This record gives sequence, structure tokens and C-alpha cells, in this order.
Amino acid sequence: MQSVVFADGKSVFAPQQFRASVSSTETPVPAKLVDLDTQQQLVSQIWGLQIKVAFSATDYFVGDFRVVCFDDITFARSKTGGGSARASTYFQSFLDNVKWGGKLASPFLKQLCSVSPARLSIKFVVDGYDSDSKQGRVVGTIGPAWADEPPNFVLGRALRVNRQMQPDDSLNYGYARVDPIRKKLLVDLGNSIPTVRPGGPPPDTLGTLQVVVGPSTSSPIVVGDYDFSEAAYLCFAGVQELSLNAKQLAALTNTPLGVVQVNAKGVKTVLLQEGQNGTYVCATQQVYRMNPGDVAAVELIALRFGQPANGETINLALATDSIPTLGPPPPPFGTPTSALTLPPGVTTNDDGRASFALTASDPGNPRGYIDGQIYGVGYTWDADNDPAFPADPWNFISVLVHDSYEKAPTWANIQPILQQYAKLYPFMDSIFQLDDPVVIRQNIAAFERVLNIPISDPRYMPVTRDMSRDKRQLILEWLNLGAPTK
Repeated sequence: MQSVVFADGKSVFAPQQFRASVSSTETPVPAKLVDLDTQQQLVSQIWGLQIKVAFSATDYFVGDFRVVCFDDITFARSKTGGGSARASTYFQSFLDNVKWGGKLASPFLKQLCSVSPARLSIKFVVDGYDSDSKQGRVVGTIGPAWADEPPNFVLGRALRVNRQMQPDDSLNYGYARVDPIRKKLLVDLGNSIPTVRPGGPPPDTLGTLQVVVGPSTSSPIVVGDYDFSEAAYLCFAGVQELSLNAKQLAALTNTPLGVVQVNAKGVKTVLLQEGQNGTYVCATQQVYRMNPGDVAAVELIALRFGQPANGETINLALATDSIPTLGPPPPPFGTPTSALTLPPGVTTNDDGRASFALTASDPGNPRGYIDGQIYGVGYTWDADNDPAFPADPWNFISVLVHDSYEKAPTWANIQPILQQYAKLYPFMDSIFQLDDPVVIRQNIAAFERVLNIPISDPRYMPVTRDMSRDKRQLILEWLNLGAPTK
């Protein structure tokens, strides 16, 4: 832990004073990073993670990380390196079921426990991944979780990329929130600032970054400079607080917020900005795994200049754009459209929230060797239309709809399922021969145990979480019969 910020806004940067560790408990086993599907690997989720922050054996808290996918991934944060080494993304979620040490001595932990005892908010950015060491850089923040906030994004302002005037040292998406009571503006560019190398410092060509109200107008109001130094990033994870005067507060109620670059010659370039109408809409859950007959409730929240937007129509539609590829075309996605139904739109309530249902039916195995089908659900808001600062393309919902598999519990129907996993995971041969019914019959209790583990458990099998409900149930029925070969 590098620093703490108390409720009055006073921050303390003194790691030698805290000596706090932040770690995964790996109880009972390490957490798993899981793709939704072979064709959708850009909404990967963390399952079974438990995080502990400890000052001492009795001065600590531990919480369960609520499953979310990463967001706003960029493969160009680092200006050198290749592949995943250049990438950066963030996870934002809750720590649920928080437990506190038996004897809290830290004034910070005492204060945090008093305002948010059962649930905390957490966000961390990952970058600088090294494929040899399998390690990278992680910076983040943990704080109170309020009753009205979603788990995966800030009820505030979305700072969008300038698609018309981006310089070489471009910034990725950022976020901000106004605290009118304390007269503060909190700006989060933790996943935005580029680096000269994977996990390294920012380039020295960025000049000065200013946080500005009305950056594209003729008379922008400068709120203050944003410190993008490596030291500031490592200390506060890219989150900075700027004071607001009455004029700035008033302007922020109906004027876009942005980030401007000022170079050595005084030339200003708008790098990030809200859309012209200050609009922002996002889903509180972005990944769904569904089986035929399932109905999933989806919640959207619409904001205008950081405040709930009521009475607004949000348009809904299945994404049908093709995926650009090199070489042979991939299996089709999004078909048949009849396997996932949804309304054409929803209207927000007074709190800016709107809910709708996704209903799944059997897609009929359109991809052949891959179970089920992938669907994308897009949501658009007519007021949220600014060509210069378009909406974040990562704001859509990814759905995996599994196939039906209604067959008798015989080895002839079980063998194709297990044989596929045996081919995908040959390392299992040293533990179990997945496609050998004799071996399975000898270990029925072990197979039943792993197939009954809750999906939230890191020991869940298969760890890819890509087996359908029907196939899982069929295997359990077959095991209950004694794993017959006929």
C-alpha cells in the first residue's frame, strides 16, 4: 500500500508508516481469469478471487471480489513491446462479504470500517505483462461502496477519446466525478496515460495536461493540471482530486468536461472530452452465460453531466457486424437471432435506471465444434451522439447462449463431451483419463464432487466455465447410474 485518503480528503503518503500488504488469499485455490468464449476473449472475468489488506495479524480486512469483466482494454498503452506487453485494462467491482480483523488499530481501517463495513469498492489497472515471468504491474484503489452505485463503473462522467485530433501520444478513456459537497472534482486516468515501455513511465512528450470545463469552446475554464508522472501513478493509481470554485461548479452542471494537452509552444489539443450533451450510459453487468429457457435481467444507467437522466429512451439491438479476420473465416456469430430475444428499447426512471429481459432459446449448435453461440447486445441513446467524441465501443453486452443437449445418459452420448475436453486439456492425462469410462467409473465420487461445485468457486470444472447446464446434468445423471458403458 502506497497511500491512504481519509474522509476529510487528507491524503497520507508514507508506505514506511503503513507496511500494509495487499494480496490474494488463494483460498482454497488461486482465482481464475476466464474468457467468455473462444470467439469472445475481450470480456474476461476473474472468478474465485478473495483479497486481503493487512497491516498486521489482527489489523486487516478480507473480501470476496464480485465477478466482473475487464473494461476499456487498449493494446497501445505502451509505445514499445508487442502483443499483451503493450496492453492495459482495468477491473472495477465490489469486495463483498467483508470481514475485519479482531483488533483494528489503524485509524484508516477504523474509519473505512465505520462507513462501509460489509462491502467495499475496488478498481485496479493491469499493464506491463511479461510473458516470460507471467507477471505485470497492478495499481489500484479500494474504498467505501455506496448503496446506489453499480459495481463496475462510476456514477459520473465518461471522458471519451478525440477521434479527430489525437496526437501520437494518445490517451485512452478516462472518468471523473463531481463532489459538490466537498467542492472537488475527482479524475481517474489510471488506464489512460501511455507509457514508454511495458509497465514503465509516461513519455516526456505529453507536455502539460489540463483538466478543463468546455475544452472545445472558445473560452474553456481550466480546473487544474493533471499530474501524470510515474510517481503520482504509483501512489494514487491515476486518481486525482482537484478543487472547484463556484464558477467551475456551475459550469460543470451543463458543460462537457475534458483533458487538454498543452505543448511546449503553448498549442492546445483536446485529448479527452465528454460528448457534447454530457451523456453516458452503461450496463451494470456486461457478461451473461445463458442456457435455453433462461431469462436474464439487464440493468442500464443513463447519466447526463453526471446526473441521472430520467425519461430517456435507450435503443436496444443485437450486434450483427462481422468480425474482420485474416485467413479462413471464423464460425458465424450472432445467428440465429431467434435464440436471444429482447425488447427494441427501454425508458429510464427518475434515477436514470432502466431494466429489460434477455430470453434465451436453443441456438441449434450453429458453430459446430463450439458449443452454443455468442451474441452482442448494443444499447444506444439518440442524445449520446457526438462524432468527435463517440461513445465507448466497449459498452455493450456479451452473451453466450448454450445449446440444448437433451439425450439419454449413455456412454455414447457422454463420450463426445469428455473426449473434446480430453483433447483440449491433455495435461489431465496425468490425473484422469477424461475419455476412459473405466477410469471415470473408478473415480465417480471425485467427478461428482467437481461437477457440483458452484460456478463462483475457483475449483469449478471445467475452469473455462464453457460446459452447458444440459451437458453437466447429463454427466451427473450418468455418474449416478454408475457410469455404464452401454
